[in-house]
Formats: sequence, C-alpha cells, structure tokens
Amino acid sequence: MSTEYSKPSSTSTRRPLIAFHVGGNPCHPVADQARVIQAWLGDSYDYSTYEDKEFFDHLQDEPDLLVLMGLFCTRQNAHIPGSYTPLEPRHEEALGAYVASGRPLLLHHGAIASYDDSEVFKRLIGINWIWDGEGHTTHSPLGDYLVSAPLSAHPVMQDVVDYTLFDELYYNLHIQPSFKPVAHAWAEWEGQRLPMVLTGEGGRGVPGAGKLIYLANGHDLQAFECPAMAQLWGNSVRWLLS
Repeated sequence: MSTEYSKPSSTSTRRPLIAFHVGGNPCHPVADQARVIQAWLGDSYDYSTYEDKEFFDHLQDEPDLLVLMGLFCTRQNAHIPGSYTPLEPRHEEALGAYVASGRPLLLHHGAIASYDDSEVFKRLIGINWIWDGEGHTTHSPLGDYLVSAPLSAHPVMQDVVDYTLFDELYYNLHIQPSFKPVAHAWAEWEGQRLPMVLTGEGGRGVPGAGKLIYLANGHDLQAFECPAMAQLWGNSVRWLLS
C-alpha cells in the first residue's frame, strides 16, 4: 500500500519530488523514519512513499531523487514463506532507466541488503550486503558508537562534527567493481574503521549514472535522535539535487 504525503505542483516551478522506498523487516521502522526525514527537510520538497515493488512501478512519475530505505530479501521467506518475491525484469529496467538518466540515488542503512537475488539491482545501487551465510557481511551489536567526521570540503559534511549515536555498524560490505565511492565519516569496531557516509558519482555499469550517497547509520528511531542525522540528511539531499 502506498502513502503519498504531498503531490508535486503542476506548475513549471514545481518543488523537487523525492520518492521513498519503505517497508520490509520490522526491526527497521523505515516508514516512520521517512516521516521524520520529511519533517527535517520541510516544504522545500514534495514526497511520495511506496512499499516494495510498487515503488518501481512509480518511477515513470519522474521523481527527482530516489531514497531506498526498505529491506526486502530472500531471507524473509525462511521466516514467513511467500513474504518475498523477486523483482521482475520491468522493475530492474525501470531502475536502470532512472540511473541512466543521471538522477541521484540515496541509500539508507539496510536498503543495501534488499533484492539480493537481483544482480541488476545490486549493480545499480553499487553497495551491497552479501547474504552468503558465512559472515561475509554482518553488523555489530546495538550500542553507542562514536562516528568520526574529520573536517571535509564535501557539501555532505557541512557543519557535521564527530557524533555519538545508538546504532548498529555494518561491515564487510561489497562495493561493485565499477563504483568508486569516497568515505567521509567512520566508526571503529573490533579494530576496523568502518565507513558511515559514502558518496560517489557514475560507475555501476551505466553510462550517465549520477550522484549516489550511502548513509549507513539509522537502525531505528533512537538513532535518529542524534542531531547530526538531521544535518546529514539535509546536506545529502541538497547535494544530490544540486
């Protein structure tokens, strides 16, 4: 079921339309998080929100920015048979056409684990959780973590300094060979320096691919209580739409 929080203006000076992909694993309350993000961003933008594959059916509505937040993966069927169905070729084609248009993509937390049986989806988003059953990609326990945000000239880090939040940290992620992101903030776990904010442009096997940001932080609403999250989301959206 879809929820549309506001509709784009019909005038030529309409506000940018941001489409949110939500739903999936209930441990990530992404629909509630999307509402918080929209409140942070305010009325400078229009918003639409869709669950699972319905999201891809609305890419023809020409959103200016896609925000992938939902988590839908083959593992769901181990707990609730029939709760997951693969992307169809038309869904993959719709996302591919969006990326090829040069419009931007924002990935949030668990979205990188979605649609793990679609090599097309994984390539197009550039950063993936690997469900191999061998601990390739995993996460730290929930807890308080310090995120180091060194001084940076990149717009996504404007007015962001070191911050602490209650979260889980993903590590051993897979980066698609054609995608070359740059890390701007890190957290440490068991001797590893884990990237929390990644930006990149192009690659992903698609000529004309545009900007992409991955914001790794944000397991639940408690993580969103950290003031730096609002600043990062605002910065990210402004840079992606600039």
